[in-house]
Amino acid sequence: MKLSRIYYVVMLILLAGVTSCNEDDDLYPQLGDDPRNLTQIVNDDANLSTLAQALTQVGLDSTLRSTSTYTLFAPNNAAFGDFDMSSMSEEELTNFLLNHVLSTTTADFSSTLTTGYTPTMATGPDDNNLSLFINTDGGLKLNGMATPVQGSFDVGSTNGVLHVVDNLLTPPTVLDHTKANPNFSKLAEAIELTGLSETLSMTDPELETYPFTVFAPTNVAFENLMMQLNGAFGWSSLNDVPTEILQEILMYHVVGGANTLFETIGGTEQATLEGDSFSINDDAVITDGSYTTGNFTTTDIQGINGVVHGTNKVLLPESIFQQILDATLNLKERSEDKGYTSFLAAAEKAGLTSALESDEFSVFVPNNDAFTALFSLITNFESLEDFETPEEIEALKQLLSYHLYSGILMSSQLTDGESIATVYGDNITVDLSGENARLIPSFEEAIPSGIVNANIGATNGVLHEINRVLIPADLVSVLGIESDAGGQCPVKDESLVFFDWNGKDPYWGNVTAENDPSLSLDGENYGRANFQTGGTGWVDLFWRNDAATFNGASVVGNNIDGYSLKFDINVIEPITAGMFRIRFNDADGEDVFYNWQPWNDLGESFTTDGWETVEIPLSEIGVSDFSQIDAEFGMAFEGADILLNFAIDNVRFDTPGCGGPEPVANSEAVFFDWDGKDPYWGNVTVENDASISLDGSNYGRANFQTGGTGWQDLFWRNDATFYGANMVGSNLDEYVLKFDINIFEPINSGMFRIRFNDSDGVDAFYDWQPWNETGNALDTDGDWITVSIPATALGVPDFSLVDAEFGMAFEGADILLNFAIDNVRFEEL
Repeated sequence: MKLSRIYYVVMLILLAGVTSCNEDDDLYPQLGDDPRNLTQIVNDDANLSTLAQALTQVGLDSTLRSTSTYTLFAPNNAAFGDFDMSSMSEEELTNFLLNHVLSTTTADFSSTLTTGYTPTMATGPDDNNLSLFINTDGGLKLNGMATPVQGSFDVGSTNGVLHVVDNLLTPPTVLDHTKANPNFSKLAEAIELTGLSETLSMTDPELETYPFTVFAPTNVAFENLMMQLNGAFGWSSLNDVPTEILQEILMYHVVGGANTLFETIGGTEQATLEGDSFSINDDAVITDGSYTTGNFTTTDIQGINGVVHGTNKVLLPESIFQQILDATLNLKERSEDKGYTSFLAAAEKAGLTSALESDEFSVFVPNNDAFTALFSLITNFESLEDFETPEEIEALKQLLSYHLYSGILMSSQLTDGESIATVYGDNITVDLSGENARLIPSFEEAIPSGIVNANIGATNGVLHEINRVLIPADLVSVLGIESDAGGQCPVKDESLVFFDWNGKDPYWGNVTAENDPSLSLDGENYGRANFQTGGTGWVDLFWRNDAATFNGASVVGNNIDGYSLKFDINVIEPITAGMFRIRFNDADGEDVFYNWQPWNDLGESFTTDGWETVEIPLSEIGVSDFSQIDAEFGMAFEGADILLNFAIDNVRFDTPGCGGPEPVANSEAVFFDWDGKDPYWGNVTVENDASISLDGSNYGRANFQTGGTGWQDLFWRNDATFYGANMVGSNLDEYVLKFDINIFEPINSGMFRIRFNDSDGVDAFYDWQPWNETGNALDTDGDWITVSIPATALGVPDFSLVDAEFGMAFEGADILLNFAIDNVRFEEL
């Protein structure tokens, strides 16, 4: 609706004379004993003297005394700065000041303002009221240029509300409107890059192109354009687009000599400054030179030199669109262009290449480093070449399908917490909580994958480069990934496995070999039971009676404390009764039975969340010397008529425990992690190699020759960032110092010197030399381990008093130090 400035000025002055002060008191009792109108408030504030003078000069002081309701954004004296009002005509100055005033039915206090456009009392072409963009995201901002002055807004009056602002609200041009709204930031950037700012800032009514109608693509629209341009020409940002092409595209969005409002835009042909035209039908659908249409998102954003309409598409003249078509690459070709060679090799092996050439996908494509990290993590495959059998290749296909979304999904369409349904069938969760977008797979312990390069366009979809391979929960066992959640431990020594249904098979029993890729633990066979026991009697599960094939028995012998019996099991139907009977028979001596009934220990049915490793200490089984077992060994079931439905694999001897690093129990007690909690000095530097990283974030890396036996600084700080020190204090018996370390070159001499210095008291050193204690070089075989040192051993009586240097050095040997370290911390016992 048009609001006539003259109508407001005349009518409001007339209304001012027919309202009494008593009525003010009745209407605005919250104003106290001395209610004032907006003009009085301005006149009484010394910081608004320039505004008061300007309002008086053009007679708007009378308007702002009237009983109508206004919202006044009042620039303070500092906002006017060097602004020269003397060069403006009275009409221009009036319009300038009215751009600071809203005519409203109720006062617009800051709490009621919302993001969007509202008309001011100023006018532009055809006497249309100018639009004011209010942005409340992250604090109130007006037209992208003015913000309220702290403590000087929401000033109530008898005829509205006043907000003191820190900048002038100059009547905006169409260019100003693109800059003010963050949703048009890509358009504003493109205008700047092409040098069109001056053109779109022109306000002279005598110019042939005045006024402008600008069709403004949103940021999402520009992302879609960049996907197309990226796919066609490899341009990944607006900076990459040749200026002449970008300028041609932008000029196609500008119509000169018209201020066309939305109510009259349907059924028109728009002749653009680029030279070509596009049409808008009666339903306001835009048809340009491409194969897809566009729609309006925002309309009638009025500026002093024209009007802006938001669109959900970057409009393309036919010449540009044909260039894109001529040069576009499909997803497979685009992946080649970007150098995703590992992904392409995997796709070729899995038989997905033709789909990437023809089907429409959004591909979360792991880069080459991501595949390197994958093969350092999994235990069943060392490279793509290891996927050999049909079952293994099917597992690879499933893994890659977990990275495919059917359809186009731009990065701007991702929302925090959203679940993306993949072609594989399992979902990926979007995490936008941090600075960069991440994808969380259904395998809960996996390190999230970061999107490092989004919206890489192709003819049949879009690529989003990620830095880690996404792992669905159902493929964890197939790939061979250690999982704390599932409780499945890797086989440490294959030679100690005596049943695996993959060459180490039973001689008899009801557990048979099976290899379902979705169930297999390692991509190979496992044993499967799936039958009703039919009674309470003895049911054979799996057995052998050949001492020569009882692998590991002679290794273990009578070293009962050094080994455990382990097997991996996946219980598909819960078990609540009966017993598994494990038997080891020495024909000339002991015949030992161990009854395994975990449901009795748990007090509830026994089931698993996927594969779990069962560990039974050998001291509980009752065999004195396993090397003497020369008759039957294996397992049966007895005591219940139930359905047995489970998979079992890797029945073996093994050292106790699962191994690997321990999770950080309290992140607030970590004082070095090279991911924000960094050293101030030392030779351990920050690194984040995907194939090494313990948790997906940074770690510290040493890789240098010490060059002598002297002191070598590793990592140090000396300030109040000694996290966890106050927690420990003098309560030493209940805490340990821990750090995670990965040794790449064995260390067998010298010493790590851990120091905690209280400048007013104890200067404690702890020399860590595990090679002296074990007699062997310290070597973790490229894996992370957690080192624990009791706080009582460190020589510090009270850690809360440590106020000088704390950290680690190396001394005493000329050797190559090559290791990674992370999560130096205190933890409670």
